[in-house]
Order: sequence, then C-alpha cells, then structure tokens
Amino acid sequence: MSILKRKTTIGLVWSSIDKFSTLMIHFILGILLARILLPEDYGLIGMITIFIAISQSLVDSGFFTALVQKKDVNNNDYSTIFYFNIIVGIILYCILFIGAGFIGDFYETPILIDIIKVIGINIIITSTTIVHKAFLTTKIDFKTLAIINITSALLGGIVGIYLAINGYGVWTLVYQSIVKSLSIAILFWVLNQWKPNLVFDKQSFNALFGFGSKLMISGLLKIFFNNIYLVIIGKIYKAEELGYFTRATLFKQIPATLVTTVLQSVTFPILVEVIDEDSKVKNLLERSVKLTGFVLFPIITMLLFFAKPIIIVLITSKWLPTVVLLQILSLEIIFHPLQYINLNFLNAKGRSDLFLKLELIKNVLTVGAILATYRFGLIPLSISYVIVSFIGFFINTYYTKKYISYSAFSQLKDLFPYLLVSIAASGVGFFISETFNSYLTQLITGIGISLVIYYLLSYMFKFKELIEIQNLISSRIIVK
Repeated sequence: MSILKRKTTIGLVWSSIDKFSTLMIHFILGILLARILLPEDYGLIGMITIFIAISQSLVDSGFFTALVQKKDVNNNDYSTIFYFNIIVGIILYCILFIGAGFIGDFYETPILIDIIKVIGINIIITSTTIVHKAFLTTKIDFKTLAIINITSALLGGIVGIYLAINGYGVWTLVYQSIVKSLSIAILFWVLNQWKPNLVFDKQSFNALFGFGSKLMISGLLKIFFNNIYLVIIGKIYKAEELGYFTRATLFKQIPATLVTTVLQSVTFPILVEVIDEDSKVKNLLERSVKLTGFVLFPIITMLLFFAKPIIIVLITSKWLPTVVLLQILSLEIIFHPLQYINLNFLNAKGRSDLFLKLELIKNVLTVGAILATYRFGLIPLSISYVIVSFIGFFINTYYTKKYISYSAFSQLKDLFPYLLVSIAASGVGFFISETFNSYLTQLITGIGISLVIYYLLSYMFKFKELIEIQNLISSRIIVK
C-alpha cells in the first residue's frame, strides 16, 4: 500500500470513527433533551446562532484552512495564528457582551441578553483550539481528534441531561455547549504535542492572511446568509415555530454534516498533495461524489417516507409540525456535501478568490429567495432554502468543470443510479410498513426493510462503493 493511500485509509477510518461516534452521541442525547425541553427553548438558541457563528468565523479568519493548505508550515506560523485567534476571541466576546441588549431588543425577548453573555464565552474558549486542530489535521492525526471530540461530546451530553431533568430549560443548552467547548480545549492541551512559541511573525501572518482572508469573507457571507432564515423566522414568527424549523434542520444536518466533515477532513490534505495532477484530482472527486450519493440517497428517501414516525417516536407528538419541514429540508441533504466537495478543490488549488466569488453569487440568490417567500410561512421559506442549495450546486461546479472537466451534469449522472435504487428500497419499505398501526412498528419495520432491499440491490448492481466499504470493514488494518 502506497504512503498516500495508507494515509487516506487510516485518516478515513479514524475520521469516520470520530464523526460517526459523535454523531450518534449528539443524536441520542439530542433526542433525550428534545423529549424534555420545549420547542421554544431551541427557538431561543436559534435566534442567537448567527451572532455566535459569525464571531467564531472571525476568530478563525480562514487561518485553519490556510495552515492546512500551506505545504511548508512551521511552528512560527502556528504560534502567530494562535495568539491572533485569542486576541480576536477576547475582543469579539466583549463586543457581544456590550451588544447583548440590542439583540434582546431586536427580538423583543429580554432573556436573550443573559443567554448571549454566558454562551458567548465559547468564543474565547474556541479561540485556543483552532491551531491545535490545524496541527493535528496537517499531521493527519485523526485518532487524537477522535478521542477529543468523542470525550467532549459525552461530557457535554451528560451535563445537558442532568440540567434538563432538573428543570434548567433553555439554560440546559447554554451550559451544555460551554462544557463541551471547555472539554475540547483542555483535551487539546493535554493530548496534543504542539505548544506555542513566544513569537508573532508578521511576515508569516501576512502570507497566511492573504489566503485566509478570502476564506474568512466567504465564510462570513455563508454563515450570514445560511442563518438569515433563523433571524427572519425568529423576528417575524414565534420562538416555538423557530424551534420546529431548527429541529427539522438538525435532523437533516446530521447525515449531511457527517459525510461532509469526513470527506472534507480526509480529502483536503490529500488534494493538496496531488493538486497538480489533474487525473488524480478528478479520480478523487469522482470517488467522493459517488460515495456521497451511495451513503446519502437512502437516508434522504427514508427521511421523506418515514418523517412522521421518526418525529413522533423519537421526540414525541409535541414536535409534529416538524414533519413537513423535515421532508422538505431533507431534499437539500445531497447538495450540501456536494458543494463542499467542489469547493474543497478550489481551496486545495489555492484559489480562495474564486471560492469567495462563488459564495457572493449564491448569497444574492439567498436574499432573493427570502424576500420572495418570508411573508407566506415556514413551508415556502423551507422550499426556497432547498431551491437555493440546488442552484448553488451548479454554481460551485463551474470551476470544477473548467479545470478538470467534471461538470455538474457529470456528477448528477454519477449519482443517478443511487437515487433510483434508494427510491425503490424506501418505497417498498414504506408501503409494507403502512400495514401496521403502531408508529414504532412502522419505523422499525419500514427502515429495516428499506435497508435490506438497498443492500441487496446495491449488491445486485455491483456498486463499487459497497464493495469498498465491505473490504474496509473486513480488512485487518492496524490503525496506529
């Protein structure tokens, strides 16, 4: 096995362990919390999500990707960015602390003032971890990252369950996030070998900022326009309705985020290494797209067919309005990771300027979609969200087609077989499950049958992704 292939394999194994384990922890704990807490509690956090997300993006300033992308990165680079992150984190927390009153007045919800002042501490904590994560990612040390993420998710979850049971309401979500962030920071310092030098290299900063600043701007725009839906819903509608929307978003984000983060964390360092060899780059992107379709299409179709029993069984009927929102938003799942696959190519190529250009175009579309639908309710808003994502996929593939001749239509053609098989499998599972009266029986029977049929059809049509996954599971790889 070549060194590059071994790096990819080991990285994929540990990154998959990390993402799958943390996903399951968050999913199970999220279900338990949703059964105890109210939709309004999640709506209140949704109102301030945009402010926290923008602050954290400013702290990063694109330096995480810049450090990973730089081939000759050294300790002066890491140390310089480390101190910059902390200074910016402190400044931004102070701004949020002072501006908390204005945010509370905007939403006409006074409790948000105290929530922002407390949850904003996460910004300072996170600022100390960005360089640690970049160092481990550059070394493709996903084993340590897995240990850190899984442990912190468990600690945060345990605290969250305890607080929810004892009636802390929305503060459960606040304190849970702080415990998780603090756990990550402590574990990075304990388990990571990297330590900062007492140096701030202006030349290093300028070089990294030249690349990272464009990513920062595009990241800020992406965060703003992705979360503007939450701002509009929180301002115009009730906190309870925002809670339904955020819960539907979370359910559909779980699989999309899992696939996106695994592919991005593993393929980006590898793309950097082979970026000058077009044939290898195209092959890597094709494999990523096909693997994405193979994994996500059955999930999408099962969410569409079984949304109602999923919601009622897992988080009770008080969340029933979430069902139709989940069915609509689940259509966006496939385009989320596909956009990242194509944008990863531009980042690895060092063309963050093109990355920014594409984000600006998509953000204009987002504004138009919101203006056209916000007055008509959550369902039209959700539909516009999916449409923008679909169009965004075609925009993001423009330069992929230009540089390596892998167009949007070529990618959709690669995905089509998985779509047909997924619809067939979930459709049969759904119609059989409808013969039962119990939602729990419908859910277990329907999903079980769908998965079995999907596996059999994948085996019948000899999908390479199934064979690769089976070989990966059965092979005796020693992960060090």
